Amino acid sequence: MSTRAYSLELGEPVPNEIARIARGRIDDALDELGGATESSPEDAVHGVRKDMKKLRALLRLVRGEIGEKVYWREMATFRDAGRELSGVRDADVMLATLESLELPASDGGPLRQALEAHKLQTSAGARGQAASAATELLTEARGRVADWPLEGEGFEVFEDGLRRMYRQGRSRFRAARKDPTAERLHEWRKRSKDLWYHCTILEESWQPVMKALGDEAHELSNRLGDDHDLAVLVAWSRDHAGAADLGPLEEAASERRAALQADAFTLGARLYADKPGVFVGRIERWWDAAARPQATVSS
Repeated sequence: MSTRAYSLELGEPVPNEIARIARGRIDDALDELGGATESSPEDAVHGVRKDMKKLRALLRLVRGEIGEKVYWREMATFRDAGRELSGVRDADVMLATLESLELPASDGGPLRQALEAHKLQTSAGARGQAASAATELLTEARGRVADWPLEGEGFEVFEDGLRRMYRQGRSRFRAARKDPTAERLHEWRKRSKDLWYHCTILEESWQPVMKALGDEAHELSNRLGDDHDLAVLVAWSRDHAGAADLGPLEEAASERRAALQADAFTLGARLYADKPGVFVGRIERWWDAAARPQATVSS
């Protein structure tokens, strides 16, 4: 398995594997920030922010193992590193979201010009400053990974974090279904992304099944992410588009959001059908069976 693989390898010490995953995401982000990849500037920023989300998901999974002090310190570090790049990324996303709506030039042109001007304000100089600040934060964080208090070797390392995140995701799904505000949908999206990442980390417990489960959580996260991007675009346009006619944009965005939310609620009803204890217990049994394949299964 690659040293940067975002998945635990069975048969290896769990503390070593958690540390390997953490360093792998940090190293991947540092490579992007340092220009050591073939990514465009836009893709590099996207890659780094994705790595920060994966690192925070890893921390949520092992929160019960590493303790509150280390958990909150590192969560703040990876959150701040991602925020350094958020303004740069947001401008890119809004332009891509506008393009996805395929509005006629007469409707989308003025808004596109406003977004291009906004992007210029967060371009070259801002990218460089943000990359430098994020690099410093991550370099220091990498050196601390060796001191994370990781001792457990069994599923108990993940049990508390997995149950907590699944319970929160289930609760936020129900809240969004009851009242699908942009804020509630976005909060649900955060936990759906954690579910995807946690399935990926624990994929070797039963690779075909966990991968399929993770893929569905990924699809859910994508639907909710696209919905959020549209909501952000409309809100930004109302504040910055001047005299531009936003009717066509709002109509197209509303129609697209309705379809995305319908898909998301269908996926959510399946992914969050279990009670948290049932969900976690099932994965724990898969993990134990994979870790001890020679054991006799009792009736």
